[in-house]
Amino acid sequence: MRLAPCLPLLLLWSSAVLAEPDSFGLGNARSGALTVNTARTIINTAMRLPTGAQRGDSTLAVETSTVPPTGGLVMVHQTMGFPSSTPSGSTGQTSPGDVGRWELARVSLVTVGTPTVLRLTAPLMYTYTSPGAQVVTVPEYSTVSVTASGSLVAPAWDGNSGGILAFLASGTLTNNGAIHADGAGFRGGAFTNNGSRMACEGGDLSTTLGGSYKGEGLVVERFGSASGRGNLLNGGGGGNCNNAGGGGGGHRGFGGTGGRSSFLDGSRDVGGLGGSRMDYSIVEAFLFGGGGGAGEGDNGVGSAGGAGGGAVFLRAANVSGTGRISVTGVNALAAGGEDGAGGGGAGGSIIVRTSGALNCGQLDVRGGSGGNVLATSFQLGPGGGGSGGYVLLNGTPLSCGVGSSGGAAGVTSASAGAHGPTHGAGVGGGGSVTLYTYSYATPATPTITLPTANAVDVSARPRIEGVADPGLRIIISVDGVELAQVTSSTDGSFFTEVDEPLPALSGGAHTVSAISEGLGAYSRPGASSFTVVAAPVISQPIIVVPEDGEVTGPTPYIAGVAPDALTVGLYVDNRDEVIVPTDSLGRFRYQIPDDAPLTPGPHRVNAHGHNNDDTGPTSPNTVFEVVLEDEDAGTTVPDAGDSGTVDSGTVDSGTPGPDAGSGDGGAVVTRETPVLVVPAEGELVDSTPLFAGVAQAGASVSLEVDGVLVVTVVADSTGTFRHVVPADSALSMGAHAVSAYSVNGESGTPGPRSPNTGFEVRGPTALNVGCGGCGASPVGAAGAWVLLVGVATLMRRRRGP
Repeated sequence: MRLAPCLPLLLLWSSAVLAEPDSFGLGNARSGALTVNTARTIINTAMRLPTGAQRGDSTLAVETSTVPPTGGLVMVHQTMGFPSSTPSGSTGQTSPGDVGRWELARVSLVTVGTPTVLRLTAPLMYTYTSPGAQVVTVPEYSTVSVTASGSLVAPAWDGNSGGILAFLASGTLTNNGAIHADGAGFRGGAFTNNGSRMACEGGDLSTTLGGSYKGEGLVVERFGSASGRGNLLNGGGGGNCNNAGGGGGGHRGFGGTGGRSSFLDGSRDVGGLGGSRMDYSIVEAFLFGGGGGAGEGDNGVGSAGGAGGGAVFLRAANVSGTGRISVTGVNALAAGGEDGAGGGGAGGSIIVRTSGALNCGQLDVRGGSGGNVLATSFQLGPGGGGSGGYVLLNGTPLSCGVGSSGGAAGVTSASAGAHGPTHGAGVGGGGSVTLYTYSYATPATPTITLPTANAVDVSARPRIEGVADPGLRIIISVDGVELAQVTSSTDGSFFTEVDEPLPALSGGAHTVSAISEGLGAYSRPGASSFTVVAAPVISQPIIVVPEDGEVTGPTPYIAGVAPDALTVGLYVDNRDEVIVPTDSLGRFRYQIPDDAPLTPGPHRVNAHGHNNDDTGPTSPNTVFEVVLEDEDAGTTVPDAGDSGTVDSGTVDSGTPGPDAGSGDGGAVVTRETPVLVVPAEGELVDSTPLFAGVAQAGASVSLEVDGVLVVTVVADSTGTFRHVVPADSALSMGAHAVSAYSVNGESGTPGPRSPNTGFEVRGPTALNVGCGGCGASPVGAAGAWVLLVGVATLMRRRRGP
């Protein structure tokens, strides 16, 4: 199945090094064995990526006080990324786009400084923007053992970096303690004591007017300054007005809405909106849980929003033990008196993939609960619950208990009254769990079978074939630039072609590579090198005969040079196109057939070259006149089909077609060696023949007949040179040979010489002159110049004059 290329209009065939997808599998065990006996052990270094990085970059400039190891793995993650101008108050589920994207990369060199520069072994696959991107070290262990007294934790997110716990283990992970990033994700909105504000409105209401701080989410540079009940994507909104509750953070569900304001404000539904549900595939990305919004208060006893869960990312040969792996959102604290409470944080992301058994005690991505209100005098606003997070488990057999529910809504301690026990606070939405009950493994490296390795005669639009594991996505690149994505068939075969609208490959050496991908697991690239035969640029043909303004008979020769063309298309008046071949020097020749002669009067001819599927520019019209040789034929008239007269070098027969000549004087041929066009090899000519050909424009060209210099002429602006042997220098009967060479303008020394062209002078009775004024005849022509009559005619749009 052919899929659309990812970059169909941006393919610039280059020598870029191929990016390195995640083919690191379970790692190389370079970090040795790890045993964790201590609580809250941190194994990852999180680094800010202040200037971001572009797809194809091979270096990362990071801010860090802890230098990562040379040769180690790092994870690049787009943790935030929505612009600060993103409006608050979204109500539907939202795609994070490129936010949440990640990739692993290996560090080949570390240069310590401000910033510290990490050189990678291969370019990045994706672009990362700042603020919001970070780099995290990823240890590669042989085995990992977390005892009952130990725990591995993620460094907390600080607005620039952190929140991710990641490692690989080529052997078994035994977890009898805890591996978690609970509350390590996006931060909850801080509680601030406001004055007693009533009847206030607004999604972005300032704290001075009765708003409360929003929880943090995917929007950059708004945390700590954004307030009001409107949620900022997955960050919960703060309560508005007197004692309203904060909204819960969102992730794989919507956060719960914060509780109503106090009865003094009319018990209005102005609690913080819950964070949005984020819609994405955890195979391709992972997000933190959104922070809850703060409750509103004026007595200094309200509560902040809870922080969202971070992310746990690990791979191992096997996982066992009774311990816990969790990324829960934090429960908001209770409001201790007559103030509103904050919303709970949302659960984060867990990705665990094993090549064997995956057995664990408990996985938890639950949302945090909204804060309760402890005041008993009257009802105030409790917090909304945070949503559940996202889990990806991959292994066989697979046995893990998973908790992914949303957080409970906070409640009030006052009597139920008119608004119910929660006073309007909402429960967080549930999370998502994705299970792959098979072994995690990197796919086998694909094999490129076509073009064959080291082939040197490959087309500029080659067909690419190969073999890989069946049913996988195959990413095909040429010179490091992605060409297409296809799916391997049931027998593992795949193919694609460099066809339109993709540009053809340039001549020279190229490398094609293919990478297999299945549910986020990538193979190593399979590659093959080949060489494309350069397709020369087709130049504009030069018509040598007839000459512009020449008088000819009704079946004239048409001959010239079309550099770099395989064939030439000729248009004579409004007749169908005639295709004639060129020889190794680009020469072409055609004679109007006897059974289709031209009528007396003006005519025109133009030509364009063909090279495989490409068509070159069209020559300007050459206008000539046909006159009958029989003096008794009377006055000649123009061809009725052309219906025109000669006017400034064109025939007036209607509007020119799209391929009509440009009228710019023709192409300038830049060649050092002249090319003789007339006479042709083996032609029969009279004793005063025409010698004509093409050289460098403005060049002096000397003509020798039988080794004797005859004349030196100058090529015109198109490169055409001509010489008619005068009567007082008529050639003798019999065989002769002519050659041409350019003359060095400064020294007068001879330049490169054309091959000899053999021809034969015969008496007039032996000639059937078809080229008025040129003295050449097709009768008896030999070798490459057998003239073509009615050759391969294509029915195409007729040309105008």
